[in-house]
Amino acid sequence: MLKKTDQSAIKSYLEDSSNLKGCFAEGVYFPDNEKEIGEALKECASKQVPITVSAGCTGTTGGCIPYGGWLLGTEKLNKIITIDEKKKFAIIQPGVSLRNFQGQLQGRGLFYPPDPTETSAFLGGNVATNASGSRSYRFGSTRDWVRRLKVVLTNGEVLELIRNPKSEIRNKFELPKYKMPNVKSSAGYYSSPNMDLIDLFIGSEGTLGVVSEIEVGLIPKMFDTFDIIAFFPSEEKVIQFVESAKKQKDVLTLEYFDRNSLELLRSDHPNIPQDAGSAIYLETELTGTTGITGSTGSTSLDKWAAILESNGANLETSWLGMNEKQKAELKEFRHSMPEHLNEEFRKHNTVKLATDIAVPDDRFREMLDYYNTRLASRSTHLFFVKFGHIGQSHLHVNLVPRTQEDIPLAKELIMLFVKKAISLGGTCSAEHGIGKIKYPYLHEMFGDSGIAEMIRIKKLFDPACVLGLGNIFPADRLK
Repeated sequence: MLKKTDQSAIKSYLEDSSNLKGCFAEGVYFPDNEKEIGEALKECASKQVPITVSAGCTGTTGGCIPYGGWLLGTEKLNKIITIDEKKKFAIIQPGVSLRNFQGQLQGRGLFYPPDPTETSAFLGGNVATNASGSRSYRFGSTRDWVRRLKVVLTNGEVLELIRNPKSEIRNKFELPKYKMPNVKSSAGYYSSPNMDLIDLFIGSEGTLGVVSEIEVGLIPKMFDTFDIIAFFPSEEKVIQFVESAKKQKDVLTLEYFDRNSLELLRSDHPNIPQDAGSAIYLETELTGTTGITGSTGSTSLDKWAAILESNGANLETSWLGMNEKQKAELKEFRHSMPEHLNEEFRKHNTVKLATDIAVPDDRFREMLDYYNTRLASRSTHLFFVKFGHIGQSHLHVNLVPRTQEDIPLAKELIMLFVKKAISLGGTCSAEHGIGKIKYPYLHEMFGDSGIAEMIRIKKLFDPACVLGLGNIFPADRLK
């Protein structure tokens, strides 16, 4: 098995989109197969040396970067083992990138529905954080599509976990007593009365075992789609439109951009209307076979034009994606938003400070009002951006401190937002996990007793307590 200890080779593994500082490692393992994964884990466990799994390094919470010990890089575990077109499933290794996977499926008329935003991410990382993306509005998160996992534990044992509604999970270990919120969530170890053991490992952020093989469900490639980016004079008009749009059955994506988001994006997209107060990215599916220019497409376009116009959108300034080139341009607009924000945090040399909050749909207006009231009254000098998955009542509120003195204020505001979301039945982390940054929010959500149950589970599967230290809860809590 290849190992590297040269610090110049390790350097690229010590950063992700969190901008977390002070990370270091002794070396990196590069296993070629499941057996070598087990050898690396057993070696570290026997020596009580921490080991952190590194995937595509696209996360936002520092989950893949270590404070000491060794790394386990998954780049060489990049085989697509099987794509079964008839039964609509695929078996892949964890180092397969989402871009490569979707590309292979497209030529076979298939599609992987969760479709997380960052296409350079590895499928193993998607499983580790229960990742989701803009189309999760229709299709759900990674958990909804994982059918089977093979997981290597730190003692070298390999678990094969198959989704089976008849499985007797209670005979395997005591279920945690804490309750997960009834929203999309990636906050701590999953718990549900009807869960399978596989669900515990999805979203466990590389702290229980290392995924060596993944089986996922697929769907036929969708009929034609068309995209719209529509600009509205105000946030209230957007909310009214979203409430109307969610009554329709052909929606794939509903994404929001506030005024500050549009200001950041204007450097690359100068054609954003100057008077735009906010915007929506809408993706819809044509369920017929006539295409955008046929009768089905024309009817759908007319329907959405009427809904947009009745809720205050300016149709003359809206952008329409009807062919592949146009749709790719609109997707690039949406997907460039996180990178613009990451650049702002790098520019001001601060760890990423952002919410990943989702709340029940019927409490979304209350949560949004709370955001706006707090941001207006407490931090007029603190640059903020609200954007994201409004269709799932899940916005990212990014707070960008322009000075080091602003950091405590930003942290205080985020904690207030988390507390409010929890009081409304929401989650502190809907899709990015906890990593090494968001433990205080997880503790606020589950309290001492919930964290103690998570630590019990951690020690059951990783008794040496060497895997993914610092993720989900601080390493010193394991003592």
